[in-house]
Amino acid sequence: MGETMTHEAFLAEARRRFGDDPAAWCFVCPSCGHVASVRDWREAGAPNSAIGFSCVGRWSGGDDTKTFMNSGGPCQYAGAGLFRINPVTITGHGEDYRVFALAPQREGQG
Repeated sequence: MGETMTHEAFLAEARRRFGDDPAAWCFVCPSCGHVASVRDWREAGAPNSAIGFSCVGRWSGGDDTKTFMNSGGPCQYAGAGLFRINPVTITGHGEDYRVFALAPQREGQG
């Protein structure tokens, strides 16, 4: 499922799409399709470990009826729950881990 990238390649791709400020990097929740930036997670009070791993809706009041609906989020999806659908596997930075895919670069970004 998904793709595998080294930690370095993932960071390089995030910088290419969104620039050098990690707060501007955007991810797509694989459960509800909601796009959120690192800034969004931080503003919602999420821990750093949740960024790109669990939907921002877990901290911003997301609607649990949107979980696994692939539209209309944010939802309550947790990357470490029973269903682990995070599509990108990161290697080469200690233990492998799975994260959300980076969002497509938006016009005017990067």
